[in-house]
Amino acid sequence: MSRHNVRVRARSPHGLIKNAQKCKIDDRSEKLHMFTKIVMEKQALRERYIKLMDDVEKTVGRKDAIYLLRDAEIIWQKINS
Repeated sequence: MSRHNVRVRARSPHGLIKNAQKCKIDDRSEKLHMFTKIVMEKQALRERYIKLMDDVEKTVGRKDAIYLLRDAEIIWQKINS
């Protein structure tokens, strides 16, 4: 008997039998979706950060903006400690 056409079956956590290869593909696409979502969120945060820095610099000047951002970073580190 040839084994080339035999499907591999595995039990899912819910007790239903599914094709193991399909589960792997579903997991990969789900992980890719989550990775893409995280990358997009980080990119949006980067853009927001740059915009805030530009706004602060335009409002108070470059030197004062640097001091404000340093103070904000120190406060943020103390909050998260």
